[in-house]
Amino acid sequence: MNTDNSQQNNLEAFLESLEKADWHDICNSIVYVRCPEKMEVLRKAGFAVDPRNDGVLALCFIDHGEGLSFYVIAAAHIRADNIFVSKENKAACVILRAASIPTALCLKSDFINADVNTYEAYVSQIVKQYEYGLDDAIKMRNITELDGFRKPFFPDDIEVLLLAKGLEQERVFVRACKYGEGCLYGQLLDEPDQDFGVHKDEVIDFMVLDREGTLSTVHLKK
Repeated sequence: MNTDNSQQNNLEAFLESLEKADWHDICNSIVYVRCPEKMEVLRKAGFAVDPRNDGVLALCFIDHGEGLSFYVIAAAHIRADNIFVSKENKAACVILRAASIPTALCLKSDFINADVNTYEAYVSQIVKQYEYGLDDAIKMRNITELDGFRKPFFPDDIEVLLLAKGLEQERVFVRACKYGEGCLYGQLLDEPDQDFGVHKDEVIDFMVLDREGTLSTVHLKK
């Protein structure tokens, strides 16, 4: 860890709210998530849980449909400048969804002193599984201009403004699905209240426009 002596004695200082964490910084890396309410879930799944455990060591990844998620490696807890990790259980699969633990605290991989290299192959396999066939959606995750329009905890779900002559503008969410030249595409997650000629589950095109100095994500009815 690259911390000075006054800070390294207490990792608590580096915990941040999951609600405020930048998903770009934690995605596809091993993090510590403090979520004491989930310890019983781990016990029932067969994980070793020390009485002092109040969180998990987990791989943070994006599930295209379920949003920001954490694949649990083991129960863990912080003591001063160390993270103590209980025995892992590769036979059990527990995935925690960020949307289900919005008040949880997170510690980035930069501050984790456990030997995460031992999980490298394990992590690579999980990431490949959840990114398979999503090349275009992954490209769209890298478009920072979209960040202000992403649904909290759901980086692939983007708010789009529907515009059509004679209709009031309407906001809907689409799920990123195709990266095109000059425009992007997403699957409608909502049924528009007005007749824009598009419906829930259909794929629509949209663009990022600069409207008088303010960015907007817009679908224009053709």
